[in-house]
Amino acid sequence: MSQSETHVDSSNVANICKRVCQCWHWATNEDCCDKGTRIMVGWDPSLVDVMILAHSDQVIHSQIVFKLDQKSLFCSFVYAHNYYKDWRELWRNLCAHHSVMQDKPWIIMGDFNESLFLDDTLAGSSTQGVGTREFKECVHDIEVFDINRSGLQFTWTNNQRSRVMKKLDRILGNASLIDAFPAASAHFLPYRVSNHSPCILKLPNVVRDKPKPFKFVNLVADKTGFHDEVEKVRSSHIPGYCMFQVVKKLRLLKTPLRKLFFQQGNLHEKVKVTRKALDDCQTALDGDQLNTDLKEQHDLLLQAYKGAVKDESLFLKKKSKVEWLSLGDSNSKYFHNVIKAKNHRSRIFFY
Repeated sequence: MSQSETHVDSSNVANICKRVCQCWHWATNEDCCDKGTRIMVGWDPSLVDVMILAHSDQVIHSQIVFKLDQKSLFCSFVYAHNYYKDWRELWRNLCAHHSVMQDKPWIIMGDFNESLFLDDTLAGSSTQGVGTREFKECVHDIEVFDINRSGLQFTWTNNQRSRVMKKLDRILGNASLIDAFPAASAHFLPYRVSNHSPCILKLPNVVRDKPKPFKFVNLVADKTGFHDEVEKVRSSHIPGYCMFQVVKKLRLLKTPLRKLFFQQGNLHEKVKVTRKALDDCQTALDGDQLNTDLKEQHDLLLQAYKGAVKDESLFLKKKSKVEWLSLGDSNSKYFHNVIKAKNHRSRIFFY
């Protein structure tokens, strides 16, 4: 699949497409452009099915379905205008599309014509202007981040004696994309005679992960049965040197501790269920304040909800390995996204 940024006259689009990958299908945004066609998207119909959902003069939104395994993702191809006031329409468009995407895998790729961070510019201005600030606000609002990348850092150059280099081309994705395609990566090639680096999104075939090593989950230490299981293994007789005994006993603890953690059920679902039960009880108690049975039930549900929230928060805090935020509730959505982004960035790709 390919995206091209062009200024081809609309009358020549069909001829150009026939010459490049003749068996491919093509889509453009020529009917939205005042001067030439800005974006051309081509794909091999034997490999993928592509549905164009919407388009403007700066973006084409599509859904891509891979015929091999029927996995799908949503992809927005971007070619931003040169002036920051024109970008505002693009940011509004992406924010509107984000409300449709919800938790679907979503990629946004192309030339944004603006840098996102201070280290995205080599030479030139070292300050962030209105365009960068508004771009950063948009990225925050639509909850996307840079896909793990390799290749060139700076994707654009002015090709002048006084060399200015910037990262204007990006491949951004959301947390759901990393869920569906954990090995996704962006590769930026040398620009050669052009002033822009070609960017490639790689989605390696899904492979069976190796068994994950045992990890102790802190929250089970407070659960009934934990000390009994530890004492049972500790008091067992294992012949051999002291260090061998310690290692062997730690291995024997894996199965009972895994079982104890499994018995806790789905921690996230438990929070939802106990929260709903507590809400219903408080609503009923509001209309019958003297009902002693409701009061006793409320106390039990309140403790159950607090316990469920604590377990979920401890679990997410340990997995995310970030400093705990004092923002009221467990802020689980934030931690889920941090976990996914951190795991994605920690991958090492070999080409």
